[in-house]
Amino acid sequence: MWDFDLLAAVRAIEKSMAYVLYRLLICLGAALGYLLATLAGAGTLVGFASLAKNASSLGPIGAVFGFALFAYLMYKIRPTWLNAVNVPQLALLADQERGVTLPTGKAQIGYGKQRTAACFPSTAGLFALDEAIRQTQRDMADFHPCHRLAVDQPRVKKYLNLMLQRLSAMNHQTMLAWHFFSGSDQPWRSAAEGLAVHEQHFDGMTKNRLAATLFSWLGFLGFYPLLLAGIGILVEGIPINFSFWPWVFAGVFAWAIKAAFFDAIIEAAMMEYFFSLARKETGIPSGEALYRQSDAYREILQKAGQSLE
Repeated sequence: MWDFDLLAAVRAIEKSMAYVLYRLLICLGAALGYLLATLAGAGTLVGFASLAKNASSLGPIGAVFGFALFAYLMYKIRPTWLNAVNVPQLALLADQERGVTLPTGKAQIGYGKQRTAACFPSTAGLFALDEAIRQTQRDMADFHPCHRLAVDQPRVKKYLNLMLQRLSAMNHQTMLAWHFFSGSDQPWRSAAEGLAVHEQHFDGMTKNRLAATLFSWLGFLGFYPLLLAGIGILVEGIPINFSFWPWVFAGVFAWAIKAAFFDAIIEAAMMEYFFSLARKETGIPSGEALYRQSDAYREILQKAGQSLE
């Protein structure tokens, strides 16, 4: 069903556990931020409406507003999150694959950040590269149709293609990790090379990404009922109607665990699989199909100083 070694990925994560715990703290901080923003939104609207006959009825509206506002903030800080949380982990895992001996303890955090700053000195530049990689991977789905999903209904076919694009784009961090592993001094060039390999092995990359993603969400589903039960115990004696919010925040904290542990494991697994494919290539594939079909890939080549013309 899949070609990666999940146990090897878990062992790789164990070697960089100090950074994983650091990542967990950040993810839990984000989950607490959702909680505090929701409470603040509810309290603020109740306070403004304190002179009304039923001021507490506005609390749920304020809670939704606070939650949505924090979700928007998290969306806006995606470049910072990528640079400060995800990419240092990729650097650690890629260096492990290269046989580099990593520091232990807290030193791993500084090491990961130093590697990130050396390879990607600009947060905006890193995010622009990441977006170009994602778009190129989405473009791949247009000329790599999955025949097993072929259907006669245009609408169903459209949604299946969107799902395939989304699944392909989930490999964007693997391409960023390839830059650390390849030793290139030009991230746009290593991205072009990695995407060319990805395109040559699109079916395998997509199949394994699907299996890895299912594993990650199984981890989420495993923790969700435990967290829901724990939240239920905490709010059991409080004489307030919490409505659907315990279900929401069980999901938020389960996401934090998923993002810290399970996502790190599947990235380690996909990196090991992709690096093995790239090593077997006698030369970097030309990427001619990508060059013809993807504007984003042509942009990457242009910034890498290459051309297929």
